[in-house]
Amino acid sequence: MFDEAQPPGRWEPWSARPELMPKCQVNDPCWLIETAGAASCHGGWDLHWDHIESDRRYHVDVACRGIDVPHVHDNLHAELIWWRKDNRRADWAHVPFVLTADNICEFQHQCRAPEDAVRATLRLMLRWTDRGRVAWCDPRLTPIKTPAARKLKVAIASGVFPGTSVDANTDFAIELIAAAADVGARVVCLPECITSWRCPGMENEGARPIPGRETDKLCRAAAAAGLDVVCSMNELNGKLIHNTGLYIDPKQGIVGKYRKVHLAVGERWRGITPGDEFPVWQTSYGSVGMLICYDNVMPEGHRILAQKGAEILFLPIMGDPRAIGEHARENWRRIMQVRAMDNHVWFVVCENKGEWGLIVRPDGEIAAEVTPSDGLAVAEIDLGMRYHSTIGSDFGNRYWGERRPHVYRRLVEEL
Repeated sequence: MFDEAQPPGRWEPWSARPELMPKCQVNDPCWLIETAGAASCHGGWDLHWDHIESDRRYHVDVACRGIDVPHVHDNLHAELIWWRKDNRRADWAHVPFVLTADNICEFQHQCRAPEDAVRATLRLMLRWTDRGRVAWCDPRLTPIKTPAARKLKVAIASGVFPGTSVDANTDFAIELIAAAADVGARVVCLPECITSWRCPGMENEGARPIPGRETDKLCRAAAAAGLDVVCSMNELNGKLIHNTGLYIDPKQGIVGKYRKVHLAVGERWRGITPGDEFPVWQTSYGSVGMLICYDNVMPEGHRILAQKGAEILFLPIMGDPRAIGEHARENWRRIMQVRAMDNHVWFVVCENKGEWGLIVRPDGEIAAEVTPSDGLAVAEIDLGMRYHSTIGSDFGNRYWGERRPHVYRRLVEEL
């Protein structure tokens, strides 16, 4: 429950450089900023809270409405700055926002005041534009309770599937689920195409309807083991076949389905049909997303899932075409580490043969790696982990606060 919200005690105009200073005035309860006709502006208001508790968690929020602003994400910006006694910065963070239905930007952020912080500043800006104005209204800094830790054990479970039938492969997958439960996992990630892998010459790629007999068996196994299950299988969808990822909850059954977007060349030649969405699922412990094998070669999927709030990305995978040659294994590790670092997510990667597999932290460090003898790895994941940068804030906060989406329009133009 929030304690009483605190308005700022004092405020002053601020600008990155005097020649970039916009027009600023106060119209209680709003702080107004307007461009001054120069080629560009970069400035606004510093709102100060001169008495904060160090090492205390706070929630900051402020609303704003921009008028005639070219690019909301770029031009309207807020940062929370923590200060030491000697007036040096202790830390800082971007304050992210959501655009509501009535065209109001709601800026909100939760973070902990550093141990040596004595005061805080909310910096409200209009920047990088020669037109427009903005009204920032009702800023509040609220001390809140520290949230409970969000930690859980996640496992990778793989091995050499029988490859004699869909039933035999499904039964082997059920054994892997039980093995993950034996090591105390709350979530297990299985490999790619578990029901048909190593089954040559199967009609319709061994694809089965979802839900269907095979997924019913997997759901019962998840319920019996008491853990969430992530896997991929070939799905029969009318006349179409998809490589489909599943997220199975032990109580609810299938709660998420993802159809592989980027197909490997062999899949294309065999008539597999791709999906075109990157869903994020809310689980009992947090937000997760999923990719499958060749999706990993394209960085856009990871970025979309992370931008949509996924804290863990699961990747059932057969292999990566870039991990070849004398240093194949080392290159494979690096690829997975970079994907985790670039998106500030936990990355859980399960390869089919049980020889390679990683659980990677948001800072790129490997938390666990598969033991080839049993195809198993387990690690405790801390969803509260933050990868701090050398100049303040953390990389998750900076990635989303410093992106400039309108500049990337070339990526989404029809070619």
